[in-house]
Amino acid sequence: MGIIDSFRRNSEPIIQIEDVYPKSDIKFDAFILTFSRRVIEALMDDGLIELIAEDAIRSISCNYPIYRFKGTNIGIVKSTIGAPVAAVLMHEVGHIHSCNKAVMFGTCGALDSTIPANKIIVPTSAYRDEGTSYHYAPPSDYIEVRNADKVAGILDELGVDYVSGKSWTTDAFYRETRDEMEERRAEGCIAVEMELSAIQAVANYAGIELYSFLYRADNLDSVTWEKGQRDSLLSKNERLEILNIAFEIAKRAKNF
Repeated sequence: MGIIDSFRRNSEPIIQIEDVYPKSDIKFDAFILTFSRRVIEALMDDGLIELIAEDAIRSISCNYPIYRFKGTNIGIVKSTIGAPVAAVLMHEVGHIHSCNKAVMFGTCGALDSTIPANKIIVPTSAYRDEGTSYHYAPPSDYIEVRNADKVAGILDELGVDYVSGKSWTTDAFYRETRDEMEERRAEGCIAVEMELSAIQAVANYAGIELYSFLYRADNLDSVTWEKGQRDSLLSKNERLEILNIAFEIAKRAKNF
């Protein structure tokens, strides 16, 4: 038996999420999952969010503080990078705050050199080159990214320029080989990241409606790797402009 055979639809988990985390009295209409500490810092500096819980979600490594946008029922939490943590954290926040609407955004690498830095990308499906999703969904090469059409519709309303296409989710940052990149490109992938296929699989399993978008940082479609404009090089205003897209999606998500 291989990892792709890990999903047991009718077998109960030994540890249930309610065994670990009680529900909060605070309920969210939607919440945002970000990977950037600088986004959280910028929101705190401008007084736009308030701390709801410092250590409601915790591990031996760190805590995951949960914030709420002031005057709203929209939450935000920062995840560390990587499919297992990000996907489970989304599930935990949704459970604790009785919320089934999540917006995930983050940087990605381009597999198409014509996509400029910071360009918004709406992923339509994700290649499952990670382990987490195979415990939450039947085996397949790709998983459909649900609500891509809704995200695209909101971006059209906001006048935000974007491109759509498949994404390649991988656990192995230093094993993104040229052969693999060319294979994924041939299949229509335009981006590479480390969480999406797992987050979508867990969202489907947990009954969470996921709304996701990416923005281009580095570029792999070149003779040598182009570092591009990573999150650390963005200005505060640029970060908040991208965050505002996620916030606008979260505001509208409760009506879907």
